[in-house]
Amino acid sequence: MLNLISYKQKIDEELKKFFDSKLDGKDGIEKEVLEQLKDFTIRGGKRMRPLFMIAGYLLNADITEEIIKASILLELMQSYMLIHDDIIDESDLRRGFPTLHKVFKFNKKTNEGLAIIAADLANAYCHEILLRANFPSENIRNALVEMEKAYEATAIGEINDMTLPFTGKVSLDSVTKVHRMKTAEYTINGPMKIGASLSGYKNMDLIDEYAIPLGIAFQIQDDILGVFGDEQILGKPVKSDVQEGKITHLIIFSRQNTSKIEQMFINSVLGKRDVTDEEFNQFKELIRSSGALDKAEELKKSYYNQAISSIPRLTEDPELREELKFLADKMVSRNT
Repeated sequence: MLNLISYKQKIDEELKKFFDSKLDGKDGIEKEVLEQLKDFTIRGGKRMRPLFMIAGYLLNADITEEIIKASILLELMQSYMLIHDDIIDESDLRRGFPTLHKVFKFNKKTNEGLAIIAADLANAYCHEILLRANFPSENIRNALVEMEKAYEATAIGEINDMTLPFTGKVSLDSVTKVHRMKTAEYTINGPMKIGASLSGYKNMDLIDEYAIPLGIAFQIQDDILGVFGDEQILGKPVKSDVQEGKITHLIIFSRQNTSKIEQMFINSVLGKRDVTDEEFNQFKELIRSSGALDKAEELKKSYYNQAISSIPRLTEDPELREELKFLADKMVSRNT
C-alpha cells in the first residue's frame, strides 16, 4: 500500500546526512553559518515539497533510494526562498524559532548579510544535489529546466506581492496571480515536475491541472490562518500578515461588502507595525461579518475541487490517485 507520508523519516535522515557532510572539517563562523542553515532547514518541516517531488516521479517510475535522496533539494530550495522572504518582510519568527537573520550576534547589516549568503549556499546545494543524482543525463537536464522555471515564477510572484499595495490596481485576479506564481509553482507544481522529469514523464500540462489550483487553495488556507490561526500552532505571530500589509483574498472580499468607514479602518490597520490587540480583533470581526471569510473558504474549496477532479487524467494508478487526494487534503485542511 502506497504511503508517501511514511517517507518523511527517510527524507529527514538524508537531510541530516547531507548537512553533516558539508559540516565535516568546518570551524569558526563558516561552521556556525552552516549549522544555523541546517537547523533552519530541518526544524519543523512537514516535507510536503519533497513528497510532491516523489509523487511526480511516481507518475512514470517506482520509488527508489535515489529519488528520496534527490528530493531533499526541495527543502534547500525552500530555505533559500524563506530566508530571503523573512528579510524582506522583516519577520522575527519562523516555525516558532528566530528567523535566520535574527540568530547571529553581529550588527543588523552583517546578520542579514550572513543570512543572505546562507540562503545562497542553500541554492547552490540544491543544484549540486540534482546534478550529482544518478539519473539519465537528459532527465537531469529537464529537471534543472523545471527547477529554474519554479525559481523564476517564485521571484516574479514575490515582485508582484511586494508591489501590489502600491499599484492602485488590486483585484481578485492580481492576488490570485501572486498565489499562482509565488506559492503554487515552488510548493507543488515545480516539485512534481522536477520529480516527473527525473522519471522521464512528458505530460507536464496534466501536472498543471492538479498542482496549480491546489497551490492556490493552499495559499488561501495560509492567508486564512494568517488572520484566524492559532499563534502557538503556527509558530509565528498571527498579526504578521496584517502588519506586513499583505493583500489577500480576505482583504479583497472584505472591501466588497463593508462601508467606507469600515474600509478606511481596514486600510489603516494594514501595514501598521504596532497594531494593537483591540485593532486586530476589530479587523478580524470585520473580515468575518463582511462575509469575506466565508467567500475565501468557498474559493479555496473551488480550487481544491479543480485539483481533485484532475487526478484521474493525471494517473491511472489507483493507489497514486488516493495519495494525490490525501496530499491535497493535507494541504488545504491544515492548521499550521
